[in-house]
Amino acid sequence: MPVAARFHTAGCVALVALLLSGCGGGGSDGAETTAATVTSEAVTTVPERPIQRHEKPAAGPCQIQLGSFVASMDSLRRRLAVGVTYDQYVAEVGGIRSTYKKIPIERVEIDCLSAVGTPAEKAFNQYIEAANDWGECVSQAGCSSETVEPVLQRRWRIASHFLGDADQGLNASAP
Repeated sequence: MPVAARFHTAGCVALVALLLSGCGGGGSDGAETTAATVTSEAVTTVPERPIQRHEKPAAGPCQIQLGSFVASMDSLRRRLAVGVTYDQYVAEVGGIRSTYKKIPIERVEIDCLSAVGTPAEKAFNQYIEAANDWGECVSQAGCSSETVEPVLQRRWRIASHFLGDADQGLNASAP
């Protein structure tokens, strides 16, 4: 493997490690992890639940504290529907992580945390796990998009489910 390719792969692996270090509750959903290598081919998905386009709810405390985090994952879910490359995906997940780190955790009310924060974090964990699965694939010779795509699709479907729950929680918490 050329030196430049090793540095690129090492950089991708380091970025995924950084993403994981900032997120709590990274439990597994029991899916088997498949190692594979995906080139710059786009991997697409269709969300399990339709993406709801609705009017923005009035900004109550929960919306102010968690709305950006949920919206950033809604944006990623829409982008997945049309396809993203590995590099685009990792950049999107990194942006979501930045938004996640800005949540004023100590001020989030328990009702907001249970209705919105918990499902949103579970969705985020699935997106991170998908980044890890895809990163493992990228780092191993012989792994193709056909190998890793079913694993990604499953994680993204689960994330979409949790994200739908978080959206419902946000809508229910609107004043």
